[in-house]
Amino acid sequence: MNKKGRSAYAPQVGDHLRACVITTSFAGLFLSLSGTFFMWAGTDSFKCSTAVWKTSLAINFAMFILAWLVYLPFRKTDKLLCNGLLAILAILCIFWVFGAAMFYFYFLFAPMKVYIRAPVLIGVTASLLHRAYLTIGDINDAFQKNHGLFDRMYRDEGANISFTRDAVGLLEKARRDRNPFRTVHMYAALFIAPFVLVLNRLFTPILGDGHGVFLVTSFLAVPILQWGVGPLVQTAVTMIYYPIKLERETGKQVLLKNW
Repeated sequence: MNKKGRSAYAPQVGDHLRACVITTSFAGLFLSLSGTFFMWAGTDSFKCSTAVWKTSLAINFAMFILAWLVYLPFRKTDKLLCNGLLAILAILCIFWVFGAAMFYFYFLFAPMKVYIRAPVLIGVTASLLHRAYLTIGDINDAFQKNHGLFDRMYRDEGANISFTRDAVGLLEKARRDRNPFRTVHMYAALFIAPFVLVLNRLFTPILGDGHGVFLVTSFLAVPILQWGVGPLVQTAVTMIYYPIKLERETGKQVLLKNW
């Protein structure tokens, strides 16, 4: 009992996961719906099939339901694996706004010449895959070059293995920093953003009318997507791959603590 005669609340097993799934599902739904609204505006502007934004809407609600389906088997635990899966879904909702809505929707469905559409889609997709490959390599290098880093991140406590908030910071400091916001691309995107109307006029003969806003947002989305690949891959490796691997090798649960 405290001084006011009420017992202080002690966090229970599963409390963090419950808060995590609520945040992931509802905040993720809001973000993904924002992307779908952007697609809806685009389908109206470019006279695309309404099936595009309706499919996006269905995916938004499917991801909301998926978050709860992922949570249910783990609801009375603090297992790192479930936190990792929910974190991946949250990051994918962010990708839905900047990737599916702001970039891929425009270059897949807006009317434009194939010789413009294809190189941009292939080039950006290849750069994102390459960045994912580099991130995996950076994580492996960090573990190899920093002796004891893995054991400090995944602490063997006898009955189980714990993973804390500090573990993320340890890896962030150890692996190579690849910040896309320091690139020329980002500064160029910020520079051209105010000239939407001018761009629309300039590109009308090539792309068609009404492309200005969508062209700028897609250009701005690229460095954000490149940045997002880092957290996405790091979460998948540290909070999904290694927890599964460690539990199989040691028979001990990998739990999230002090988050």
